[in-house]
Amino acid sequence: MRKKLPRHLSYDYQLKLEEVPTKHADRMPLKVVMPGIILGFLMVVLGLFELMNGMYDPEGWNYALDADTREPLFSHTAVDGAFIVLGLGIIISSIVSHIRYKKIFFNGKTFSVDLRGVFGENELFREFLRNYEGVRLRLEFFQFGILNKNKYIIELEHRDPQKSIPLYISTDGTGIYQIWYYYAKRLNMPTLMDTDEGTVVKEVSELDKSLREYLFAKGMISIYDDMPNPPKNMACIRKPDRTVIKPRRVFWDVFNLLGAFWLAFYLLVLTAAAFNYARIERLVGSPYKTALIFGIAVVIAVLLLGMMFKKDKIVLKGNKLILVHKFLFLSRKEYADLSRIKDIQVAYNPATDRYYLSIITDDNMLAFGKSIPIQDLQWTRDFIIYSMTR
Repeated sequence: MRKKLPRHLSYDYQLKLEEVPTKHADRMPLKVVMPGIILGFLMVVLGLFELMNGMYDPEGWNYALDADTREPLFSHTAVDGAFIVLGLGIIISSIVSHIRYKKIFFNGKTFSVDLRGVFGENELFREFLRNYEGVRLRLEFFQFGILNKNKYIIELEHRDPQKSIPLYISTDGTGIYQIWYYYAKRLNMPTLMDTDEGTVVKEVSELDKSLREYLFAKGMISIYDDMPNPPKNMACIRKPDRTVIKPRRVFWDVFNLLGAFWLAFYLLVLTAAAFNYARIERLVGSPYKTALIFGIAVVIAVLLLGMMFKKDKIVLKGNKLILVHKFLFLSRKEYADLSRIKDIQVAYNPATDRYYLSIITDDNMLAFGKSIPIQDLQWTRDFIIYSMTR
């Protein structure tokens, strides 16, 4: 399933509908753009400074060679050039991300959208509210350096993806169901979600029901009377006070590969620095400070490597569902009350053309198994529904 979905620009956006007419701009804010520009500028300056032998000491280097110190793993010219190219790339991409925008205006019946790209004239289109199909909630994963982050998107869907209207975008999923419900009720539109079984549509009158109440009302509760054995990729560990569901191995997707690329680059730089340990020690002026710097760099490398192999598991304990994100010796937990779960779907992620398990409550939206095969996610969904309806 490769579905074309609209691409929105911001990470923090809200079209307020309390008072109409209303307007808002979907663009990357300066508070996000400026750190990227500053970082890129510093990388370019550092690369140019080093390229002009700003920190190169020929006499000291000859002394280091006489002291039987290894030659550098990479020439300083290649490293300086890489810093300049990367810095310029970060600056250009940051500026471009702020130049592009969508200005959205809504008068209660019609949307007017002003689109501005990097080059060319602005484009403008108008569309009646009645021509839209519903309010969709989706979770989009994006790469933030070496980390994967979630972007929660609520949008008004049009059959032409270019005419879909962003209503709410955030990296914080707190209260996302209530926000989704708010827009559906305010615009008197059904809710939509793309799943493994196609697009799930719910009318506004159905949104107040919990998943358990919804299944009883639709006569679907009998579907979950029996629970099949877990698939080979999933472990289901039953204990007297809890049940643990977790994948038997780590699954990777395109974001993990991208993170692995940046981690490899960091390790190469760290290796190059280790080959020039004596020179760095002379520049720092203290063997203790040099050892501290290298110690911190190694700890960061270990943490990043641990995050690449992060594991998730679901714990069902009493009336609680606990989603545990674990890496190395650290863990982060998200909680959901089984009686307050509004929906559980195997939702679609267009960025990777993969699926994930979306658990929606009144308070938040939990995402599990971003790289796990679809049949394993379906079993996990059915097992949770089976447990909550017993």
